[in-house]
Amino acid sequence: MSNLTSKEVIILGGGISGLSVAWFLHRKGIPFKLFEKQDETGGAISSKMAQESVMDFGPNSLRDRNGNIRELAEDLGISNDLIQISEAFKTRYIVRDRSLQELKPSLFSLISTKILSPKAKLRLLKEPFVKDGVVGDESIGDFLERRIGKEAVDYLADPVFSGIYAGNIYRMSKESVLPKLAEYEQDYGSIAWGAIRSKKEKKAIKPIVLSFRKGIQQLTEAITERISGHILYDEVKALEKSESGYKVLTEDEEFWSSNVISCIPAYSLGRILRRFDPEISAELVSIDYVPMLSTQVLFNASEIDVKRKGFGFLIPRKERIRLLGAIWKSSIFPELTADGYFHATLMTGGAHDRGILTGPVEEVEEEILKEYCELMETDASPAFIKSHLWKKAIPQFDVGYEQKKQKLQQFESENPGLHLGGNYRWGVSVPDCIQGAEELVEGVTALL
Repeated sequence: MSNLTSKEVIILGGGISGLSVAWFLHRKGIPFKLFEKQDETGGAISSKMAQESVMDFGPNSLRDRNGNIRELAEDLGISNDLIQISEAFKTRYIVRDRSLQELKPSLFSLISTKILSPKAKLRLLKEPFVKDGVVGDESIGDFLERRIGKEAVDYLADPVFSGIYAGNIYRMSKESVLPKLAEYEQDYGSIAWGAIRSKKEKKAIKPIVLSFRKGIQQLTEAITERISGHILYDEVKALEKSESGYKVLTEDEEFWSSNVISCIPAYSLGRILRRFDPEISAELVSIDYVPMLSTQVLFNASEIDVKRKGFGFLIPRKERIRLLGAIWKSSIFPELTADGYFHATLMTGGAHDRGILTGPVEEVEEEILKEYCELMETDASPAFIKSHLWKKAIPQFDVGYEQKKQKLQQFESENPGLHLGGNYRWGVSVPDCIQGAEELVEGVTALL
């Protein structure tokens, strides 16, 4: 048996959420232990080197909205390795009729694009005058169909949300995923008017999109290196409550603490809490996580058309193409790809394609590579290809998810000192998790 002091916080999980919690505790001088069941930290953040190029099999970029990433990098001593995304990222492509159509962040681009028919564009421009609304939750698909029309949902909203959440927009929750747009409809009667009003609010720090010279994993490795003496590479099997706090059980040991912060996936925490609280355990296990296949491909630049510059392209499900989309990594972060190569990240899977869990990865690679080459109008063969299958990649915030979050909050209030964090609480992006961790640590500190 191992006894920890009552003020020594136990953290479950060494992904970006748990590591961020650990770092912010460390910065405040609060003692802690972090449990990670894998051989290395980082969770779904995974950067590997191949052909002198950086392969990010998890997140490919970080949108630093409020400066948190830059501040964290400064604290960790890796700010000199930050790289900013190229201007190419402002140009994106969406597939329509199996052809790449350009889209830039401007009204002119939206009006001139071939992604939408003239009728759909007129319907989209009518949004400020659509007065009907729905109080309460509904799916993103239903919400946006009312506001901007069916065709715009199929060819704009669907590919965008597939790219971020790999989800089904007719299941995803308006209140959980688009709370601001829901507020705009209620407060201004229009998401367009609401967006215009919000743009008048000046931001203190300019949002930018970033990466690191060694890939996103450089961030998690930097935190790990600074707190390595506090990490236990062991799997937590159960959590029990006692009069003096909480007992954390591994295969061979028991640890006690009055403060436990869980940053492991909902389904893992659900298993740990099975005997602790069967009802909340069931709630956690029921949270859906969709699979994703990340495929890294290098082409010889001389053999593929690289005239197009942009972030990459997204594919509406209506196109009936298995590939979800592609990120042109060598276009947006040229520093991360060796000279002479064109680097693309291909994304497959999600809520619409759970079949990637059953078939051989090589067969999926072959299918999506063929689709990619057809869309890029090339017959080039890859110089390098490697995939990573994430069986449970992204939590889905389906309709009714806010009620689930309320139950989790109630559980925390009934069990002081036990805190639930991670991407299913804070949001699916890395910056969301870092910000959520910092806010949680501020709250925990006030109670210690």
